[in-house]
Amino acid sequence: MIDERRLYQLLGERIKKLREGSETPDGKMTQADLAAMVDLERTSITNIEKGAQKLSLHVLYKICEVFDANVLDILPRPSEVEQERALPEMTSLEFAGKTYTAPQKTLQKIAAILEMGEPR
Repeated sequence: MIDERRLYQLLGERIKKLREGSETPDGKMTQADLAAMVDLERTSITNIEKGAQKLSLHVLYKICEVFDANVLDILPRPSEVEQERALPEMTSLEFAGKTYTAPQKTLQKIAAILEMGEPR
C-alpha cells in the first residue's frame, strides 16, 4: 500500500528543492514567483511544499515545465512511499490443556467455532 502522506511530503520536498535552486531575474525564485507561473496562490505552493496539499496532475506538469524537469524525476519511487505493514498482534489461547498462539482475530474465530461445537 502507498503511504499518501509520505508521497505528498516527498513530492513537496522535491518541488521546494527545485524552486530554491532556481533563479529569476530578481534573484532566487520565491513561492509567489512559482505560484504565478503555474496559476496558483502562493499559499497553495506553501502547502504543496509541506505535503499538506495534494496537487493535480496538470499542476505537476506545469511545475515540471517551469523547471524543465521530467515528471518521473520528481515523483517518488514506489519503494520510497510504501506503507509498512504492521504484524498482527499475537495472542494465546488455552484449549484442552494446550496453548495456541495466533493473531487475536484468528483465535476469536477458533474460539467461536469451538464454543458452538460444545453441547449445551
